[in-house]
Amino acid sequence: MIQLTKTAKIATGATRPNEWQQYSPTGIMVTVDTSAARFTKTPTYVTAIHGSSHHWATVGASSVYNATPTGFTIYVRWADGGNLLIADAQRDGWHIQWIGIED
Repeated sequence: MIQLTKTAKIATGATRPNEWQQYSPTGIMVTVDTSAARFTKTPTYVTAIHGSSHHWATVGASSVYNATPTGFTIYVRWADGGNLLIADAQRDGWHIQWIGIED
């Protein structure tokens, strides 16, 4: 039998396709606002990219940068290194789904 010794605060959310920003000619980024979760310390964030098409050919969506209790940043690029534009992400409805776990 598993006995729990801690409790955790868990919150979830998602970005919108119109929140992407151009980072470089080959990459885009999104700053994710998690302030509504009211974390008191930096949680563990778990992320995934969702959309209607082509997101399988990207890298970076599960790599969290600059994590704080109120948010983090994700950088995405094509796996083949080609130019990735905001318009590509918007066309295919890309967004980041996230889970934050504070223990």
